[in-house]
Amino acid sequence: MPQKKSSIAGALSFDSQAESVTKNTATEKVSTACVVIPTYNEAQNILDVLDAFFDQARLINRNANGDAIAVQVLVVDDSSPDGTAFVVERYARKNSSVHLLLRPGKGGLGSAYIAGMRHAIDAINPDVIVEMDADLSHNPRDAFRLIMGIREGADFAIGSRYVDGGRLPDNWGLHRRVISTLSNLTTKLILGLWSVKDCTGGFRAIRTSILKKIDLAGLNVRGYAFQAVILDAAIRNGASVVEIPITFSERNAGKSKMGLIDLVEGGLVLLKARLGRASGRRLPVAPGIFAKRELGSGGNNDA
Repeated sequence: MPQKKSSIAGALSFDSQAESVTKNTATEKVSTACVVIPTYNEAQNILDVLDAFFDQARLINRNANGDAIAVQVLVVDDSSPDGTAFVVERYARKNSSVHLLLRPGKGGLGSAYIAGMRHAIDAINPDVIVEMDADLSHNPRDAFRLIMGIREGADFAIGSRYVDGGRLPDNWGLHRRVISTLSNLTTKLILGLWSVKDCTGGFRAIRTSILKKIDLAGLNVRGYAFQAVILDAAIRNGASVVEIPITFSERNAGKSKMGLIDLVEGGLVLLKARLGRASGRRLPVAPGIFAKRELGSGGNNDA
């Protein structure tokens, strides 16, 4: 007898669009999720992101017929000088599902996600943890499609720009498209992730039980290469992966933080991760000029 689809899955048209990479075997119940959003100088965007996400949550759960997903948001702010943390704190006073993890200074995208994931596991312990940007480059509706990817059996759901139905921003120039393509190719060459089409996108949902198997602090990655390294770690810990097409948008306000030097430093970090994997020991983060470049975090972090 065919398995009955959840009402949320039907509403989000998940099954007709997902591209499975490995066989789904997970059976744990999925009813709670926490979205981790790193921020640095995102005061212009964060209110719109939170409003859009919770509007979508109410809309979807209203039609869930007892199949609702309880969602919370954890904002990880690196003491943004523009007052992002203050904006989030004020929002959290009227919405108890919003939490703030305030860090003392810029620590980088990877370390922000690691800190956020560890805090979410310890303080909230949701069934699923979602990575999402702070600038509406990721559509909040798609966050629920990714969560449904986990509910349908995957351990790691990627909001993919490179499977059928996925799209890059129309206003991305050749330079940005080349960086994205080379970042993906570099990741596949170094880490061998040939079965995944979008290795570097920053819009993911991950089953918490998989994250608990990973030594998050031991990943030792601060910058953009985090996305590739945690994907590799999840797969090596037995994660099944699904890629769900998304339309990636240009950031709503502010300036994108990606550049050619990020591609170079990312490749160095991935090489260190691969060498560390082969030797069975951790290697230090790329030193010198690249280490300083790795310290940015915030929105539009997809390579």
